[in-house]
Amino acid sequence: MGGSMADTPLRRHRAAPLAEPANTEAKPVPKTLRRNGAKARLLDSAQTETSPAKSPSGERLRSCKHDAITRAAAETFLAEGFERASLDQIAHRAGVSKQTIYSHFADKEALFKAICTELTETLTIPLRQGPVASDLRSILIRLGEDALALMLRPAALDLHRLVASAAPRFPELGQVAYDAGAGRMLADLSALLVERSRVGDGLARPVGPARAELLAEQFVGMLRGFHQARGLLGVKPMPAAKRRTYVASCVELLLGSA
Repeated sequence: MGGSMADTPLRRHRAAPLAEPANTEAKPVPKTLRRNGAKARLLDSAQTETSPAKSPSGERLRSCKHDAITRAAAETFLAEGFERASLDQIAHRAGVSKQTIYSHFADKEALFKAICTELTETLTIPLRQGPVASDLRSILIRLGEDALALMLRPAALDLHRLVASAAPRFPELGQVAYDAGAGRMLADLSALLVERSRVGDGLARPVGPARAELLAEQFVGMLRGFHQARGLLGVKPMPAAKRRTYVASCVELLLGSA
């Protein structure tokens, strides 16, 4: 999971809205959805975008329900585990009908994928902003600092533990988490390295896709180092200033080896 930096909108799971039963429209979100420890913090890092509604009030209502569903799902997955968590439990926590969940997400796996994506997709936005955004060295430093910060967030550590515990029984769940996180980051970083190498930005010579994929994986691996292991084990993290120096060193190693 790279983990897998700027506060920008994420890709969204979009679906056409279904009719909402009348007795659920005004049902309040339970107090258990307040941000409170591990169960609620999985969704602390991002807000979600929803399909357009016919009016501003309708759009706000749909957005609130979408947010309530993902927060309730995060609580339920952490409390029950992926296997035992059910859409009925999530609907109850969110204060919506099961039909409403299906109007936002195709199934439980799609809902879990949305949580993974919301935690990781912002990391890759700077990698896709085009050549005018910044020079390669600056982009890599920003990526490295933000990636480490994300890896050490309690929300990201919670998600890592959840996926690690469920993956042996549900390999497809691990694949979903990887594709939405580390896999996405590696693909975007590889593409950036190929593009910038062709114009001589930070790299001494052009690199092909295979070489770029290797460099991207090595870079992300260097970034993770033992930082994530310390976080998972509750060991005191490296001070922020020292972490910035560490990231800069990783960037220099990448650019020098290319």
